[in-house]
Amino acid sequence: MRLRRGHGITTATGISAGLMFIDLQWSSTLHYRLAQPDFYVYYLAARLGRALGWAAIYDPAVFLPPVTAAIGKPLPYLNPPELVWLVTPLSFLPYVVAAWIWTGVLAAAFVIIWYLAAPGRGLIRTFHGIGAAALLPVFVGILFGQVSLVVVAVIAVSWWLLSRERPWLAGLALSALILKPQIAFLVPLALLLAGYGRVFLAWIVVSVPLAVVALLTTGTAVFHHILQSLDSVKDVPGSIQSSLLRQLPLPVALVGIAGVLGVSGFIVWRERGSGPSRPIAIGLLSSMLVSPYVNFYDLAALVLAAWLILRAKPPRWQQALTLGMYVPLYGAPIWPLVTLVCLCGWLASLAVPSARALRVNHAPRETDPFRVAI
Repeated sequence: MRLRRGHGITTATGISAGLMFIDLQWSSTLHYRLAQPDFYVYYLAARLGRALGWAAIYDPAVFLPPVTAAIGKPLPYLNPPELVWLVTPLSFLPYVVAAWIWTGVLAAAFVIIWYLAAPGRGLIRTFHGIGAAALLPVFVGILFGQVSLVVVAVIAVSWWLLSRERPWLAGLALSALILKPQIAFLVPLALLLAGYGRVFLAWIVVSVPLAVVALLTTGTAVFHHILQSLDSVKDVPGSIQSSLLRQLPLPVALVGIAGVLGVSGFIVWRERGSGPSRPIAIGLLSSMLVSPYVNFYDLAALVLAAWLILRAKPPRWQQALTLGMYVPLYGAPIWPLVTLVCLCGWLASLAVPSARALRVNHAPRETDPFRVAI
């Protein structure tokens, strides 16, 4: 059994390493003038925010001209101001120095995800790390300076804390989702449905004040400016949106979203008490599918989802299907609809009942007075 599993992982790793050239070829087609264009958006927003106020970074009339001049394409800043505040210390440095430091942060985030969550031992864990590092969303996310890996690392830390009976700390860690909430916004809700009430309570107690501070800092005009920015760049070639709302007509997308939420809720509810791995994985996968705005490199979050599913010891066919998701993730920028169909099929496969999945795993069952009862 170990030999077969090792061969499967080795094969996935070989595919990933063998297709590394696709990463380089695809990323070069975006033709940005500046290295790490997404990080430059954060860096410029921090500098403009310090000079003009944090509300100004969302105004397309203020932000888009300088970012277009530097990068070659209009990339608006669409994240909450907390991300800019995180990057602000780097904005005092020359951009090249700041970009190298940020690359180190992203690499460290990936290592944390691998160290905490990669399944198996020894060479098996190494194969998982190599395969994931060569995966297109991960590679391009680091190349562009995307914050997504930092958010995924925080989720991995939260899972690690929760699996060691630290629900309050796990919830506090999840509050860092505010840096880029659209890639994992269903994770706290999945944990609540799974019975981890203290995690959800800790998350909400921190996240609500952070959201209020962000709104007080930027004002309500921020929503109008974001819509203006999105409208101004809707016809600009760039990163591919991979969610249901972006790839399907609205009526079909809404039906698909209802289906994803229903299947996800069913899986999480059915497996209450079997540990935090599956709820977090399902929360990540469903967030990717129903989010209104995700880029293909945000699919890096599915690496953690896959590792948590494998750690939950599913049947062999589910293990093989999970490892097989490497292939459609590579094709996300070229065939986003195919990737979307594959991800929906992956989610549906996890709804198939399994005696092993229903068995209580190594993570302790949480009991607390805030435990949800439906």
